[in-house]
Amino acid sequence: MDRRCPDCNVSLQRSTPTTALNHEKLRLRTAQPREGLLGSLGAKQTVDVFGYICPDCGLVRWYAAIDE
Repeated sequence: MDRRCPDCNVSLQRSTPTTALNHEKLRLRTAQPREGLLGSLGAKQTVDVFGYICPDCGLVRWYAAIDE
């Protein structure tokens, strides 16, 4: 999917945000329980997050990788 900057109307460049401490990929915890044993213990499902950056104005947008 081609994501475009709402201000500049140029294609946004995808990036993978990482934590500063361990350089781990950023993930979001959802309200949905995980499957299997961890879900039965109360663990929640997580999704990856990607950042999209406008090369012209520097706008950053965050999107969850729901369908990837």
